[in-house]
Amino acid sequence: MSVASVLLLALAVMTAMYALVLAGLVRGLRALKRVTQHLPDVWPSVSVIVPARNEADVLERTLYSLLDQDYPGTWEIVVVDDRSTDNTAAILRELESRHPRLRHVTVEQPNPPSPKKHALAVGIGRSVGEIIVTTDADCTYEIGWLRGMISHMAPDIGVVAGLTVFDLPSNHVPAWQKIQWFDFLVQQLVAAGAAGVGVPSSCNGSNLAYRRVAFDEISGFGESAAVVSGDDVLFAQRVSKQSTWRVTFACAPETVVRSLPVATVREMFDQRMRWASKGLAYRPSMLAFLFGIYAYYLLWIASAAAVILQPGLLPILLGLGAWKLAVDYATVRVGCATFGQTKLLRYFVPFILLHTLFTPVFGLFGLLVPYRWKGEWYRTPVLPRSVRRGLARVRRAYRQRRVAQKAA
Repeated sequence: MSVASVLLLALAVMTAMYALVLAGLVRGLRALKRVTQHLPDVWPSVSVIVPARNEADVLERTLYSLLDQDYPGTWEIVVVDDRSTDNTAAILRELESRHPRLRHVTVEQPNPPSPKKHALAVGIGRSVGEIIVTTDADCTYEIGWLRGMISHMAPDIGVVAGLTVFDLPSNHVPAWQKIQWFDFLVQQLVAAGAAGVGVPSSCNGSNLAYRRVAFDEISGFGESAAVVSGDDVLFAQRVSKQSTWRVTFACAPETVVRSLPVATVREMFDQRMRWASKGLAYRPSMLAFLFGIYAYYLLWIASAAAVILQPGLLPILLGLGAWKLAVDYATVRVGCATFGQTKLLRYFVPFILLHTLFTPVFGLFGLLVPYRWKGEWYRTPVLPRSVRRGLARVRRAYRQRRVAQKAA
């Protein structure tokens, strides 16, 4: 068999496995629609934690949106000023003087290893609610958002994740930003489907609620506290693994949060690499799945390159591509319908092409290349010892081969 034939055979096998995974996600998304919201006799007290670093331009909009919530229980807003150098502190002092529900605290540590986790920990430590809700300083909310999130907190639920969508300023934005909008949505549809089948894989800290007892039970952010990203997904995975609490995903319309997208392509690259940088901290099963997806997408790229040299196999490649496209579209359509976001389906085709190409790039670069966030540079945590040893063996073998070649 030719190299191209072997690659296509492997691609067919992996596409079948991929289709089975997506079928499970569809089952999970449909299961979420059947979840009955829990309306408690006595609503628990809630603390909304908002970390803010140099967010003066958007902070007032976010806080006024939060203050409009119709939550029937006792609740508070704790904003954590994370070493801001703009007008954030002055805005917080002025709003705090007029709204007793709002308090703010200030981060004192100069350079914490994971600024957002540290800011959240500071805010949680200064809050009193039975339920902790985290969000970002550039978001807006439906009036029933808080009530809707807490109504998903059944007695056995420890974590409730919610959907966050980008709020584009107008229809007249660059095409790349619309595709970014859709990409962000699809990531969360996958997370929702996984949660629906009891395998929490991801969530977003801009729309997340969890019980304080669950947070305390697993020692907060624990061993992942030094990982720059992952205040959301790594925490939810640890709750699922280290406690008896379940993790679910809210799909009621009022639980959707709107956030602002990044403004430049460079910021988008940095954002994606920051998200990918926490990959090595995932639980082993999730890490294996993640690298399986990277391998699958790289196999598509390699197969397309090989078929160029053997054009007779092009119909097989196109057939496999049509199969994957149909499975992807069916899954995304169910997800968009679940959350009332079907208008985004118009961006499906450019998204899926770019997604296949760039997912392994961002995933691998995020583990190896420094990225910029909030004006500071970060890079992935130190690679696991086994990985470092493997890379050292590869480098040593390469040097020995070069020496042997020169000697010959």
